[in-house]
Amino acid sequence: MPNSRITEGANKSACFRAFIIGAYDLPTLSFNPSGMPGSSPAASNQKASLPLVTCTISKTTVSTPSPKSKHPTNRSFRYDSAILFPNRCLSEVFSESAVFTVIQSGQELATVTVPISTLPIRSKSAASKEKEIIYTLTPSKNALAPSPEVSATATPPTLRLTITLTGELRSEVSTLSAAATSYFAAVDSACDAVTPYASKVKSALSTKYAIIPALPVVVGIACLTPVVAGVCIIGLPLFLPLFVVMIFISTFTAAGAFGLYLSTPSGRRRVSAVAGPTVDKLLSSSVGKQFLYSTGPRPSPVSLAEATIPMDMAGKLATSLLLDFIGSCSYLIPGAGEAFDVFWAPFQTICIQAMYDKGNPYIKYVSFAEEIIPFTDALPTASLGWLREFGPAIVLDLKERVEKGAIVVRRGGKEAEATKAA
Repeated sequence: MPNSRITEGANKSACFRAFIIGAYDLPTLSFNPSGMPGSSPAASNQKASLPLVTCTISKTTVSTPSPKSKHPTNRSFRYDSAILFPNRCLSEVFSESAVFTVIQSGQELATVTVPISTLPIRSKSAASKEKEIIYTLTPSKNALAPSPEVSATATPPTLRLTITLTGELRSEVSTLSAAATSYFAAVDSACDAVTPYASKVKSALSTKYAIIPALPVVVGIACLTPVVAGVCIIGLPLFLPLFVVMIFISTFTAAGAFGLYLSTPSGRRRVSAVAGPTVDKLLSSSVGKQFLYSTGPRPSPVSLAEATIPMDMAGKLATSLLLDFIGSCSYLIPGAGEAFDVFWAPFQTICIQAMYDKGNPYIKYVSFAEEIIPFTDALPTASLGWLREFGPAIVLDLKERVEKGAIVVRRGGKEAEATKAA
């Protein structure tokens, strides 16, 4: 698509911009637009004015000029015209719908309604090429209905256009995005500087001569490990605080090293391959757009959880088991682990509310109490919520299967008895 189409009629203050390329296979009017009795519909439509495309958002209507060209055989028109809604911010139009209508002689021919929240949003600072969209139009009551023979083979009316929806990122998202960009740029520069030396070390270690400096270290580890283990077992009460400190240090060190690896270009590619589809689905949803852009009120944590957590039976079961497992991990470090529940209880409650609040509105309170009260984490609240939602249906299905099996067995027994009697 030529760039001239995208930039035509550009207005930086317009957050919604539609570029109407063309309307195709439009229906004809079912009345006499000239008002003269006795005129046929064909003659009347020849006298009718050329159709225009209008867009209405929140009682504001903007129209295209007359089409620039017409197809010689069918009722298809080329517009190549932009529709702008100037001085409107994203928060004013995000919850509205854009109604595209084809009008001829002041009468509605066909229409299509597009919820603006379903459209992709781009930042005003980003430059990208819009994709063409084709919407199927719904003929109005003023359109002439084709005969059954014609309607079976007729092509439905369509509208071809591009839509640009722009907005500002939320301040915290913009700050975080800038910080992440700077951080990843620094990591990439460090990787570019270290990679040549790392390649030389790797090639040196891959040779047989690398065993010379590694052999004393391996022998020392093999000999000292039993001694260290025996001392630790004997002095376990004395070394327990030290073990706890070492576990925390090791955990944070491993997490930091893993996070640093994920920050490298190789790590980012792996993360993108695994989590990319889920992240793209979240960011393309209405909740994700409300989270990133200034579309109005921020989405609630529960709505974010609803957009992230899988809502099918297997997905809810896996999520519930994971929540109960993490909640019970506080028993690994008695006493100190209970402090973790102060942070985990709200998170688990939000997830359980997103999954089971509609069918069991009281389970979120049970979840919060179970996590915040000491030594009650063993109660599998999330799994109980799953059983409450899906258990009855599973039992009924199993009962029906058993009854059907019993009927089949009875019928088989009767057939066998009849065969013996014969």
